[in-house]
Amino acid sequence: MERTRLFALTTLVLLLSGGAFVFEPAAANQNVTRASLSRDFRNAMSVVRANYVEELDYQALTKAGIQGMLKVLDPHSDYFDRKAFAEMNSEQRSHYFGIGAQIAPRNRGTYILETFEGTPALRAGLKYGDHIIAVDGQDTSTWSSDRVRNVLRGERGTTVKVTVQRPGAQAPITVPIQRDSVALPSITNFYLVRPDVGYINLSRGFHSTTSNELNSIMADLTEKGARSFILDLRGNRGGYLDQAIRVADRFLQRGQVIVSVRGREGKNFDRDIVAETGATENIPVVVLINRESASASEIVAGAIQDHDRGLIVGESSFGKGLVQNIFPLSDGSGLTLTIARYYTPSGRLIQRDYSSGSLFEYYARRRPNGDPNAGASPRTEEKQTDLGRTVFGGGGIEPDVKIENADLFTGVQSRLYSVVYMFTRELVNATAAGLEKYKVDRINFRPGDKPAQYWIDDQVIAAFRQFAVKFLADNPDFGVTPAQIDSETVWLRKTIRQEVLWAAYGFEFMQRMTNDLDLQLQKAIQELPNSAKLAERSWRPAASSRR
Repeated sequence: MERTRLFALTTLVLLLSGGAFVFEPAAANQNVTRASLSRDFRNAMSVVRANYVEELDYQALTKAGIQGMLKVLDPHSDYFDRKAFAEMNSEQRSHYFGIGAQIAPRNRGTYILETFEGTPALRAGLKYGDHIIAVDGQDTSTWSSDRVRNVLRGERGTTVKVTVQRPGAQAPITVPIQRDSVALPSITNFYLVRPDVGYINLSRGFHSTTSNELNSIMADLTEKGARSFILDLRGNRGGYLDQAIRVADRFLQRGQVIVSVRGREGKNFDRDIVAETGATENIPVVVLINRESASASEIVAGAIQDHDRGLIVGESSFGKGLVQNIFPLSDGSGLTLTIARYYTPSGRLIQRDYSSGSLFEYYARRRPNGDPNAGASPRTEEKQTDLGRTVFGGGGIEPDVKIENADLFTGVQSRLYSVVYMFTRELVNATAAGLEKYKVDRINFRPGDKPAQYWIDDQVIAAFRQFAVKFLADNPDFGVTPAQIDSETVWLRKTIRQEVLWAAYGFEFMQRMTNDLDLQLQKAIQELPNSAKLAERSWRPAASSRR
């Protein structure tokens, strides 16, 4: 029964992708029928089943086959099994069901980076540095962090037993945790970065609650004195189109085009989407983007740039301008299929080239910040903004003010980072002699006006060096020498402090306390007066739609 269902599902996907939604099949393929598609797939599976050296997981094999087939069409059409599809829908509703902890791979294991406020994991006493060694009694030493995450998530009200190893504890700690709804707002951080400048970090994607979150937060920051805003879209990989439209509407004038959608001829997907409400006042704004800003975030940045509503600061964006429709399937799984392309108001194509067909080329060997000597250049089409500024399309959004991310690690720093984490988990658990002042018993989300700064002095650096030399001797594959450790003292002071602050106050508050190190954010603050002048020139008493 399961195999039959998978065969039928694959046949359905083949039919959908073979021309119903994405492209017209060639004339020579017009005689391909539902029966022949199903027959070919069944025959292939029969050969594999009869001859492959190991027993097969048919569901995993079929899932991989469907995903591989869809990737032939484009990099962003995809298939999600029942669990993955449910998780995607849940997260885009700004919540999920689980224990409420951020986990990540560190030193060949899965460790807790943070427990979120008001969540089961926090109530259970889990904290930064805990090494997850078992879940429900199953040893996780060979599991990937994704597998651990998937097992920790589950139906609301169900219980999962988590076993962790903690520095200073005599034995592993096992705690039963009842899964619950965990809030996942799209805006992760907001505050006054200057007395009159509001900072809004919209990094998680455009969820169903994004526009409501933004309106509430802008009102709150305005009441506290904000007269201009920095909208941080770095790392925002997209989400719901309607939410991106509502966010752009908050800054543009009524009637201005936000984005144009162009689909296959005859499918009636073409439309120009305009700001229906529009901004009632000309509030200065700078938008931050980086190479991970994609899709919906590029729509917002492109609209603001094309209408000269504000400046874009940072790095060239990802370049994802394909429109996916979601198609739920009867078994609870789902497809996302490309049905159209996005264009900015000036007519720039957001999507970058993927004609090589190589996902590795598409994701790993990307053009770094518009360097014409490093792969496909975004300067494939030249357009004009409302005020006549030249902008380029065909490869994401090029910022008006380019500035590299200074937080990117060098090779040595990347190898040392795991060592920093392993040392910091010892430090915050007070296992390092003479450094008890760095102990963190429990994360504090409300540290008040004078939080402990946790400056890293020479004693900490000396303790780290001693720890690192022993750690690297036990793990020679890290390939770091004592001399290289000594050459990274400045970076180590900064990074260890950030990790301690993360353990003490959570990631968002740590960001606030160290934003002076964020060169892209500091540049955005500097550019606000220029952005305000640009917006003042573009502001019209009554905006007209650009079509």
